[in-house]
Amino acid sequence: MGALQFAAVNYGVSAPQSLTRQLQAEDERTRAAALSAIGAPPQYLVRGHIPTPHSLHLDFVALGNNDDLQALLTVELDQHIVSAILINDDGNWKRIGSMVYATSYDDPTSTPSTFLRLARSLVQRTRYRAIYHAIANGPNGSFTENEANVRVLNNRAVVVMSFVSNERSCPTPAAHGQHPTCELTQRWLQSDPADPSHRAVLITGTGRYTQGETSDPFANSRQFLLTHLHTFSCQPFLFSESTLHLEPTANSEPCKLPR
Repeated sequence: MGALQFAAVNYGVSAPQSLTRQLQAEDERTRAAALSAIGAPPQYLVRGHIPTPHSLHLDFVALGNNDDLQALLTVELDQHIVSAILINDDGNWKRIGSMVYATSYDDPTSTPSTFLRLARSLVQRTRYRAIYHAIANGPNGSFTENEANVRVLNNRAVVVMSFVSNERSCPTPAAHGQHPTCELTQRWLQSDPADPSHRAVLITGTGRYTQGETSDPFANSRQFLLTHLHTFSCQPFLFSESTLHLEPTANSEPCKLPR
C-alpha cells in the first residue's frame, strides 16, 4: 500500500478517552504506554525521548455490520501519523488495527485531515468506511498516492480495498528551459446506492500537462487534476463475503463520465 503500513492486532487497551489523556500526560512512562497501545513505531518508545503528540483526533463511527460505534484515534507525531482502530468488546476496549504513515510534521501537505477521512460504506449505506491516503514523493514533481479503505467486520479491522489513487510521473526537465509533459493518473471508487448487489466501480482517469504547470499553487488540488483528465476506464467490483474484500467482476473497459 505504498507509504501506508497496516497491522491487524487484538490488543487490550484503555478506553479511547483515557488514551487521549494518557498521550498528553506529564509522566513519560504514561505517555510511552499509551503510544505503545496505539501502535506507534518503536522509535518513539526510547526512554528519555517519549514525545507528546502534536495533535490528537478521536472519531466514534459505525464501521461494522451493526449499530455499534468504533473509535478511530489519530495521533500526529514528529515523523509519523498513527491511526488506531478500537472496538468495545463487552465493555473491554481493544485495538484491532493501526494504520501508520511515515511523514514529517514539517510537511504542511500531510496532516491528520488529509490522511484520514470518513465516507459511507459501499456495501451498507448506513455504515461508514475509513479512507486512508498517503503520498510518496519522487523527483521532478512526481508522486504516488495510495488509498486504503478499512471497515470493521466480525470484530476485525479489514482493508476491503487498496489501490493507487493518484499518480504523477514527470521526466527530467529538458534543456533550454523547455517544460516536458507529465503523465497523470487518478482513480476513485464510486457506487450506485440503488444497486441491490452493492457493486462498486473503480474509475481510472488519465491525462497529461506540462511540468511548468506544476508550479501553479492549485496544481495538486482535486479540481485542477480532474480538469486535466481526458481518458477514462471503469472496472466493476463486488464485495465478497468469503474474502471480506472488494473483488473485480470484469476487466477494466473504456467509459465516459458525465461532465
